[in-house]
Amino acid sequence: MLHSGGDQTGAVLMSCFDILIRGGTFFGMTDGSEPVPATLAIKNGTVSALLAPDSEAEADYVFDAKGMFVTPGFVDIHMHDEFFADTDTVQHCLIRQGVTTAVAGNCGSGPAFYKSALARPKPWLHLSYLVGNCAALREEVGRTDRYTPSTKEEIALMRELLRDALRDGAMGLSLGLEYAPGASYDEISALASVVSEFEDGIVTVHIRYDDDRCVGAVKEMIDLSRENNVRLQISHLGSMTMGHTRECEETIERAMADGVDVSFDCYPYDAFCAKAGSAVYDDGFVKRWKGKGPEYLEAVSGKYRGRRLTFETLAEMRREEPMSLIVAYVMDREEVENCIANPACIIASDALFTGSGAHPRIAGTFPRALRILRERGYSWQDALRKMTVMPAERMRIKSGRLFEGSVADVIVFDPEGFIDRATFQDPFLPPDGLKLVIIKGRVVLMNGDISPAPQGDLFRRG
Repeated sequence: MLHSGGDQTGAVLMSCFDILIRGGTFFGMTDGSEPVPATLAIKNGTVSALLAPDSEAEADYVFDAKGMFVTPGFVDIHMHDEFFADTDTVQHCLIRQGVTTAVAGNCGSGPAFYKSALARPKPWLHLSYLVGNCAALREEVGRTDRYTPSTKEEIALMRELLRDALRDGAMGLSLGLEYAPGASYDEISALASVVSEFEDGIVTVHIRYDDDRCVGAVKEMIDLSRENNVRLQISHLGSMTMGHTRECEETIERAMADGVDVSFDCYPYDAFCAKAGSAVYDDGFVKRWKGKGPEYLEAVSGKYRGRRLTFETLAEMRREEPMSLIVAYVMDREEVENCIANPACIIASDALFTGSGAHPRIAGTFPRALRILRERGYSWQDALRKMTVMPAERMRIKSGRLFEGSVADVIVFDPEGFIDRATFQDPFLPPDGLKLVIIKGRVVLMNGDISPAPQGDLFRRG
């Protein structure tokens, strides 16, 4: 409710708030709401009131937001923060583009949940983890060979580990099927059946193939969802479905119409990034990518950072620097942007950092996606839904909306000046135009400067 300043709201206007964000265009993103000029009042970590834009209310801190948008913080449901030796790079990059809530552990790489809780007890933003079939499950039971199937005994142990992690509050199960080719359908179905025991659990997946077999790989996961009655999120669709993205979207849309609880996400770049030692770069990738060889690959960290690769340097990186990152320029821009513009597509960064360079998606995903969506005819409200309400609802997180009594996770940006600057040469450049980030009612970023202490929570499912 917008308080106008009449007698009935005098008590509100005379009270002292912690923060006032005065005079911006407010996007609450609640059902049926429209953007309105308003002053947002925050007290004790929550949204206290929505006042008239010229309200004379007082606060300990007042931010002039005239000409700017005031929105919920973005929700990034597909990012990576499993490299625990690094304490803040990914989280800081996300905050600098307006993310206040994120889910890590995707693509099968999520660690055992207790390890996440020990390593990230007080994150910079609200953060949670998925349990990865590669790291937390297969490796934990001794199945370290990614090319071989697990035994029945190992699968039984993995099921118990997964069940314990979900009881502890892990968000769900993440599958990295391209990274663990030996994971059979029986194995992942046995794990999905455990997730189905938890009403709000979810399975996310980096599908099995990134070539002409990708349509079948999407169908495999839809079958998994249907047969186990489990919610499914298909990760970074555009990067996995080169040349077949629209066909995969249509496959998902038919499944949704048929009652399967499935969705998908995408990041706004026409190049992907993966660790040098991953199975993505196994022999045969040139054939899979229709003749695109190592000259399409660039090291973004490690000894050969900034250089296009050869078969020899690629082999050396895989052997000696398996954690270094390689970008593959093998995707089609129009195909990716069409995917982002699909009304069902959620925006997610797939931010990844292992100790040196990175892909620019780590710092530029959300402003870049907003620009593309606006160019494709989206209203601001509908574009913002893809990075606030939609991802929050998909993961059943209490974020993505602002209303009286909600947690005050708020961002303020200049709509015309909110522009990504990160490049493949300088991937950590923050965007222009983001003026303010507030998490739990505390300012964590103002004009580019991040507060010295983290304010987020490690949150648990439910």
